[in-house]
Amino acid sequence: MLKNIWYFGVASRALQPGKLVHREICAQPLVFGRTGDGTAFALQDNCPHRGAPLSEGRIKGDQVECCYHGWTFGTDGKCTTIPALVDDDPVDLSKINVRSYSLREQQGIIWIWVGEGDGANVPVPKIPDVGDKPPQIVHALDFDVSIDHAVVGLIDPAHTPHVHESWWWRRPGERREKEKKFVPSALGFDMTSHRASSNSRIYRLLGGAPQVEIAFALPGIRIEHIRAGRNFYCGMTACTPIDENRTLTTHMMWWSMRWLTLFRPAAMPFVRSFLAQDQAVFVKQARGLRWNPALRLTGQPDQQAKWYFRIKNEWERSAEAGKPFENPLSEATLRWRT
Repeated sequence: MLKNIWYFGVASRALQPGKLVHREICAQPLVFGRTGDGTAFALQDNCPHRGAPLSEGRIKGDQVECCYHGWTFGTDGKCTTIPALVDDDPVDLSKINVRSYSLREQQGIIWIWVGEGDGANVPVPKIPDVGDKPPQIVHALDFDVSIDHAVVGLIDPAHTPHVHESWWWRRPGERREKEKKFVPSALGFDMTSHRASSNSRIYRLLGGAPQVEIAFALPGIRIEHIRAGRNFYCGMTACTPIDENRTLTTHMMWWSMRWLTLFRPAAMPFVRSFLAQDQAVFVKQARGLRWNPALRLTGQPDQQAKWYFRIKNEWERSAEAGKPFENPLSEATLRWRT
């Protein structure tokens, strides 16, 4: 699990003022909250007194109150009151705190910095074309595999006609040869703009001749941007490690077509079905991984997975050496059948 990087934390819509939301990220318990003035914050989800989850407490003004003894903490994690103390008790509250985390909120997403510092020098993923609008659809699932396996599944082009076989997407019998150009980016690699695959029927909803760009960035973010004339669709999938063996995968969708907004309730079953297909195959994969088998990434269909491990390893080496990350990849063209 990478450190010193931005992870998807929670969708903005899930964090209403006065609400506390528990999450586990990188094997750490976290509580997200939003004060009455709309400020989002995140703290370690344990009261330092007796360990009770702060997410089981409540927000009072701009303070979080523990459910057990009423200790309160500011959004910066500093203890502000201990109700059981008498006035002349010499306890120094300034020495009591819980860890606080840096957040950035944009485009309906709350990103959390996991690591040292505040992440000011590392860019947060940005969705093209949407401005600061939140996604029209958000759907999340837990996958019982590590983030590495979740990410490799996310960027694997060969599984699509098998795992996602359906009348509205594509079938194994429609497998065709593909050739795509890739260029390195700040934290990953981009598949450059190309015409949408003719055997992906759903793209036809945009009309015209859709052009597709796909960007991948550490720690596990895939953004698909499709444009046809004035219409566009953007989908982002974010992998967030819960712990060493579980990954939260969140899919978000933006679009410009007003008519599609009217049919959003009808679209949700397709979104759930698509991600459930991934979830089902990860359940099967997890059963096989129990035996710790030797694994082999093979040929150009698996080259993106090899790139992922290469830039991940370089990110960790750069952090250990205290040096800026430099993407080790170069431009390349890949071919595969899918």
